[in-house]
This record gives sequence, structure tokens and C-alpha cells, in this order.
Amino acid sequence: MKKAMTAMMTAVLMAGIAGAEEFDLGKADTHDRMTYHRAIDAAVWAMPLMNFKFYRDSLADNGVGPNDVGYNSKVQDWRFQTATPNNTTPYIHAYWNLEDGPVVFEMPPSAGGLGMFGTIMDAWQRPLEDVGAKGRDRGLSAKYLMVPPGYNGKLLPNAMVYEQETNNGFAILRPILPGGATRENLAKATALTKQIKIYPLSAAGKPAKTKYVDVWGKNLEMTPKMDAGIYEQIHEMIQEESVLDRDLAMMGLLARIGIMKGGAYKPNEKLQAMFAKAAPEALEYMIWIYHRSGINPWMWEGKKWSSLIPEPGSRETEWSHEFPSYYDYHARGALFYAIITSVKNYGTATFYLDVAETADGEWLDGGKNYKLVMPPDVPVEDFWSITTYDPETASYLRNIVKSSIDSTMKDIKKNADGSVDIYFGPKPEQGKEGNWLITDPERRFSCWPASMARSRSSSMGVSS
Repeated sequence: MKKAMTAMMTAVLMAGIAGAEEFDLGKADTHDRMTYHRAIDAAVWAMPLMNFKFYRDSLADNGVGPNDVGYNSKVQDWRFQTATPNNTTPYIHAYWNLEDGPVVFEMPPSAGGLGMFGTIMDAWQRPLEDVGAKGRDRGLSAKYLMVPPGYNGKLLPNAMVYEQETNNGFAILRPILPGGATRENLAKATALTKQIKIYPLSAAGKPAKTKYVDVWGKNLEMTPKMDAGIYEQIHEMIQEESVLDRDLAMMGLLARIGIMKGGAYKPNEKLQAMFAKAAPEALEYMIWIYHRSGINPWMWEGKKWSSLIPEPGSRETEWSHEFPSYYDYHARGALFYAIITSVKNYGTATFYLDVAETADGEWLDGGKNYKLVMPPDVPVEDFWSITTYDPETASYLRNIVKSSIDSTMKDIKKNADGSVDIYFGPKPEQGKEGNWLITDPERRFSCWPASMARSRSSSMGVSS
């Protein structure tokens, strides 16, 4: 009954939005122009928080609750809609809440030739610690204890303690699969995953059995939907989260657009019309910042390959973009439009590049064919991969099964010198299917090489 009422209220609200007159910035007065631009700023500021909320809510909709572990028994496909995942190793998911007290996260030791790596984060995606084989425990197992600010209660012997400033926290992990995602390795990864434990500190010594939920094949709609509804999502998250000192000025801006902690969310039709136009513009702004503004350093002169992360800011501030004298939430918003997880020590386990344009500055067009040459002997410890994404969602292209090619795949063909030609386009050419990533002819696309060292990869380039 409650779900039916919620659906009916949502339908009525959306009908009201559809019937509202479209907001015209050119005809707006000073007050309305300011409100509109505040709405854009609010959406950019909230992007990391929205990434977490959509991630958490989608897991909950698919049976993964707080302190549960969601995992993929097989490598995920396009139905895993979150920001720039890969489909070469299966993801592992978990989230928790500290409102009722500290929470323990137990990492198992590496076993059977397999390990894990990932990061424990707060709701703003600020890293608390890297964990697993490439993290603090180095694959030897560890207990990580997350406590709220100012906590002065009991601790857990031998546990590593981290103060988490937000009520919500989460972790995204991946198994390290030497030899690729074989049936045997996937079975080992599942067995290792089922040794992860999450429980309240109050239950230490007698923790309840951790629930493990296989989410493979389920539709996980984790990408924030940038329409008028995103402002209600922001309002909901403001209600359940603590307000950080750095965000007090932003809380004043939010109040100007009808979002207040402890207040009701009651936008009128005029404000909803502004929201309907502001949210997509905020998205385009973040796409421009990330892919075109140069905030992500270009790797080579004359090419459009850029670093994954904005600089300066990501490494220097541990991905918070909180400098001693200012807070660059625009760069941070653009970063977390593009990714779902941060990392404490970037480069210890993975390294990424991004390309969304040709050398001439044209968006990569899913209706055209392109060729990428991977040089021989790419200097990586485990593997390299190439993954295609939709720049509007920063996630997989929908309804396309194969989104990645990696160096462990048996069906890719190598050239005589060891290099690999990878092709992109809407229809594979005969004989090149194993080296081809299909694109949507109606949409632009971007791609990321992963686990790529800076040296010896300077010959990479996309040609049409």
C-alpha cells in the first residue's frame, strides 16, 4: 500500500512538472536567474553524495542492506550502471551507518593466489583507507573500525581505527585475478568474498552472520539521474547526513532553493521548471570540466589522452579537493561525475587514462569507426584493459554486452610485434570481432585504458 501511494504521488508530481511552463533564462529576472544558477551549483556540489545515495539505494532495492555484502558471481555487464566501472573483474559492494555506533569491517587474507583491493570511504567518497593486497593490510587480513567524530568509547583490540565524519560509509572492492576471469578464479573470488565481515562494534565477539547477496545480472541503476528529481534526492540526503563545517556556506545556498536540514521539500511549479533545466546543464558542465577543460592534465602534446584525476587537488587533498585556503567543489563534482570510488594511494593498484575526443577535438562518435593501437609489452603487473562508456552517464553503453577488452582475453589477436589493434564502431568487421568494442550509433562515447603506467604508452592514439 505504501509503495502504491508513493508511486501515485510521484506520478502526480511528475505530471505537475510536465505541465509547468518551461523555464526561460533569457526572460528571467535577477532573482530567478540567481536561483537557477544556485541550482546548478548545488547539483555540482552534491555529485559525490548523490553517487553514494544512488549506489546505496540501488543495492537496497536489490536486497543488499546495511552491513551486507553484495557481490558478482560473474563479471558484471552493462546492467551495472555506475560511474566508469570495468567488466574485467567482478565488483564487491558494502555500506554501513554509524548513527547507532561504530562499525567493524573485516578483510580476509589473500588466499589461493587471489587477493582483493579497494577503498573504505565516507558518504562524500573521501577515502578512509585502501584495503586488501594493495592496501594497508597487504593481504594479510585486518579489522577496520569506523567511529563517529569525537568518539570516546571502547575500541576493538588489534583493529585499525578511523574517524568517519559522515553517518554513512561504504566500500567498493575488486578481486585480483591472475590469469583473468576464468571459471576457477571466479569461484575462488566468491569464496574469498564470503569471508568479508561487517558488523556493529557492539556485536564484536558475537557478530550476526554476514549476509551475502549475488547481484550479478540485476539492474543496478546507480548513476544519479540528472533531472528535476535530483533536488529531492539532495534534500533527502541532507536530512540523514551530518553538516560538515566546510559546507555551511553551501547550506545557505541550498536554503535559497528550498532545501534545508529539518525543513520540508515543497518546490512550486516555477522552481520545479528551473530544476528541470538546471540539472541537465549541471551535468553538461561537469562533462565539459572533466573531458575538455584541461583540469585533467593532457598526457601527450597533440593528443587528447588525459589523466583520470583533476590536478592539482586529487592527490594533494586525498580526493577531497579541500585546500588550506579554499574548497574546489567544482573539480570534485566533475571527478565524481566520472567515477564512483576514490582511493587513498592512487597508483598502487591501478592507473587510468581518459579519452573522449579525437586529436581534432571532436567527440568520439558511436556511429563512426576508430582504431586504437596498444603497444607491445605494456608495463603492467597484472593486465591492461580498455573500456567504453557513455559520457552522459559515465557508465556502460546500454544493451551492449561487451564493454571491455583486456590483455588476458584469449580471443584477442596480437600483431607480429606484440602490439594489439583495438577497434570501435557500431558493427564489427569480419575477422576482427575479438578485438572490437561495439558502440551505439546514436550516442557519443569515451574510453579508459586501465592499469596503464605512464612510460612506454606514448604511442597510443585514437584514429578514425
